Amino acid sequence: MDFTMDNTFTPLSIKTDLSWVPDTLSIGEPFVTAQTYVETYLADPKKWHWSTDLLNEPQDLVLKRVLAIISQARLPDHALALGQLGAGPLENMMSKELLDHLQSWVPFSATMSYALGMVRMTFEDTKLQQRFEIMMQRSDGVPG
Repeated sequence: MDFTMDNTFTPLSIKTDLSWVPDTLSIGEPFVTAQTYVETYLADPKKWHWSTDLLNEPQDLVLKRVLAIISQARLPDHALALGQLGAGPLENMMSKELLDHLQSWVPFSATMSYALGMVRMTFEDTKLQQRFEIMMQRSDGVPG
């Protein structure tokens, strides 16, 4: 994994360090605030898919964006966006390091559980699968 270890991925860090907001000016689009980015991603995740694409963006930024989006999503309204984040970047980043970063989010909100529920764990090693399952079980029934 290519996570920068000096960055934090806690809920507070995501809210206070806005370095993860995409630089839309560099692609000829109007400037977006963190709130506008999250709202527009949730409204049209296909249009904003590029902002969570690990081929074009550093993993630490993608993870922060993913966490920011999930933290403001609502079910069932944003099921498409949450599914895209789970089956896309979260699945691609699945590792011990990712679970370490997600530990501060346990118990997971319903939206986080939904997104993580889209991650295919079939090809991960047994120890990682077990840890993931324990984290998910600790989150059953948590609203949000």
